[in-house]
Amino acid sequence: MMEYDLMISNAKIVGPDATQEGCILVKDGKIAAVSKEQGDFRAKEVIDAAGKYVLPGGVDVHVHFRDPGLTYKEDFSTGSMAAAAGGITTIFDMPNVQPPTLNVENFEIKKKIAEEKSYVNYGIYAYLVNNLDQITPLIEAGVCGFKWDLSTFDWELPEGWYLPDNNEAADIFREIAKHGYVVTVHAEDMELVKNYTEHLKETGRDQKDFLAHVEARPDIVELSALHRTFVLSEVSGCKVHITHLTSRRGLELIKEYQRRGIPVTSDVGPSWFTFCAEDYEKYGGGIRVIPAIRYQNDTDALWEGLACGDIEVMATDHAPHSNEEKFERSWWDTLPGTIGVQTSLPILLDRANKGEITLNRIVDCYASQPARIFGLYPRKGLIAPGADADITIVDMEKEWTVTHEEMYSKTKYTPYHGFQLKGKPVTTIVMGQVVMQDGKIVGQPGAGKLVNPKQDW
Repeated sequence: MMEYDLMISNAKIVGPDATQEGCILVKDGKIAAVSKEQGDFRAKEVIDAAGKYVLPGGVDVHVHFRDPGLTYKEDFSTGSMAAAAGGITTIFDMPNVQPPTLNVENFEIKKKIAEEKSYVNYGIYAYLVNNLDQITPLIEAGVCGFKWDLSTFDWELPEGWYLPDNNEAADIFREIAKHGYVVTVHAEDMELVKNYTEHLKETGRDQKDFLAHVEARPDIVELSALHRTFVLSEVSGCKVHITHLTSRRGLELIKEYQRRGIPVTSDVGPSWFTFCAEDYEKYGGGIRVIPAIRYQNDTDALWEGLACGDIEVMATDHAPHSNEEKFERSWWDTLPGTIGVQTSLPILLDRANKGEITLNRIVDCYASQPARIFGLYPRKGLIAPGADADITIVDMEKEWTVTHEEMYSKTKYTPYHGFQLKGKPVTTIVMGQVVMQDGKIVGQPGAGKLVNPKQDW
């Protein structure tokens, strides 16, 4: 009789479409079998999942682990531990680090760091800038996709690099499309943001006027960038993914272009469907993010879109900053971003307990859909024979209170401090290895592996 490395017994196995009871058998980092019967199996390690639910490990396609160059905020070690604690087994890290990931040389620097430090699987984005000659080499080197960050000004990039105009961008989009890769888009028209901001400052809107942040980034800023992106997608045939969608009108525009056959998908993070502009008075810089959190009308639309599937993916935009950068600067100079990988799945589980979303839809938006969109399915995002053994076990009955102190991120501050939630990940398994158990990291750095659509699985 074969001896398996790991058996998860008495499991309620949740997929994107159905839930079944059974037993999961793991060998050499992969799911070897899923049995409807408990059976007389032999395994080196057994986890009894009675009373709990077993989900595919989460795939978060938008995080900032700040490594290399900005490690006073976060690094691959602390960020990946936070992800594991939150039931996330695969992350895609953004390229705005030092040096930025815009060529093969800088990609290799980052990959080596992640190989040594990460507790979970990792994809590494490259910037989409004036780097047409780097697109194919970056794909061959192992990037997971490309970030078209329309919130970036040229002066924020190293000398000689800039955001291309539509003529140059169209050629880059075409090159990416040849490989079937996705361009992930931060959709803000920054020239309009600059215009709105200057006018608001001229009228005396100061650091304590929290709503100025929203008014400097009205939804027309998002719509303008979306139109530009969809034109480039239509010209090139390149797939685009809109990250951290923020508005009702933005969602309506995406659905319109999807009906026209444009290959576009989107995600939203918990910050944008949990909080609204009225919360700035309470949280201040703690929820200052970009694009801006808007008013309740938009917040409700984003949640409804995620729950029903109109917004395909939940992604956190985990973006740590120091306390000084978040709370000790003028309002205009407060850096945007907040942490999220450790709390995103629990927030969804709590809403499932309240009847606002199904567990199957949670699996779909936090695991299966991101894996499909970015070319990792069915190796990721699914519990089935042949898939990688990336698994999250959740206790839907566990009631707990979020605290700053339990955050693994270097940035301990979380705006969810004090939130009382029901439902929590209790075990996280990466490539067959238990890395988190009952909130404690028990795995080793380097457990995670590089992922991308083209790798030899």
